[in-house]
Amino acid sequence: MRRRDFLRSVLTMLAGLPLLRFLKPAYAQWTGKRFLLPPTVHHVSETTATIYYWLAQPPSDGQLVVLKNETVIQSIPLPADQARAILTVEDLEPATWYDYRLEIDGLVPPILDLDLTWDALRFRTQPYEWPIRFAAVGDTGFGDQVTARLAEHIAGHALDFFVHLGDMVYRSQEYQNDQWVNWVMKYYLPFGDVLKRMPHYPTIGNHERDRVATFEGQAFYYWAFPPLNETEAFEGRRQWYSFVVNDVRFISLNTQCFFTDPGRHEQNAWLDEQLADNSYRTTIIFFHVPLWTSSTVHPNDGLAPAGDWADRFSSVASQIGMVMSGHAHLYERIHRGDVRYITAGGGSTSIYKHGDGIPGSQVVISLSSYILVEIH
Repeated sequence: MRRRDFLRSVLTMLAGLPLLRFLKPAYAQWTGKRFLLPPTVHHVSETTATIYYWLAQPPSDGQLVVLKNETVIQSIPLPADQARAILTVEDLEPATWYDYRLEIDGLVPPILDLDLTWDALRFRTQPYEWPIRFAAVGDTGFGDQVTARLAEHIAGHALDFFVHLGDMVYRSQEYQNDQWVNWVMKYYLPFGDVLKRMPHYPTIGNHERDRVATFEGQAFYYWAFPPLNETEAFEGRRQWYSFVVNDVRFISLNTQCFFTDPGRHEQNAWLDEQLADNSYRTTIIFFHVPLWTSSTVHPNDGLAPAGDWADRFSSVASQIGMVMSGHAHLYERIHRGDVRYITAGGGSTSIYKHGDGIPGSQVVISLSSYILVEIH
């Protein structure tokens, strides 16, 4: 998309009324046949797909139905003793599109008490065609109309997957502090057309660690995104993780380990192991707080992460294609130590002003935006 076309699109966002504001969920103890968090794909390989869901109660008769060319090829029973589960669909064909749905007693349940159906769900197994294409954005969590329009733009592209750079949900005290409602209204519904047809890979932001953003003693984020790989779980949580797309490695790090979360030294040791493996075409690293920013808001939040990671990244610069972050509500491209750093935290109407570009800054724009990435 040309820049002037995108700017025109952003301006038109301000004229529309957000659909989500008209949705009024009730507040009660959630029971019955309904999704608290709808099913989404968390990862695909050449022969598997990992799908996560959260129901209001364990299903007595539930199944995950997988279709190829409109023909049912698998029906996987849902655990009858669990309201939420991460399921792995196996024995799939490479580079193939599949449709899927979750049924309870033969019907697709609604989301919360909203008159909305979470359907038309699809995924494609790897390998993806070259160039690999994905979108990334951070700091979308207000549930505002600009975020919804940005999500519409993202959904309009032929993408392989979606990366969220953190701060997925702000102000979790809203909706009577109901975590499910906050996440549905501010993430799953605005990005629904994206999440229904591709995997999504997040990283935790500082607002996911707000005191009001907890459920049963831990950040709700960790309930929404359980570990993809138990060998990478830290204290049972997906604090940091990796995944591979074709022959490109992605590494998600947790900048909250410098502020609110345990595991700083363990994460660094794990990162060293990852960076020692140079068998991939390239490596893309992403986390929430940027090491450096020209933003006038929170300009020094990245000092601690930079102290631990900047030299690590520079030492293997030839292996790193890009480092992505959010947190600063703007777009910026920085080149330091032979590494490209991108900040893409412009996912809402809350945009930060920027000062003079810091050393290494090549472009900085205070604008609601997301990034599209192609890997060749």
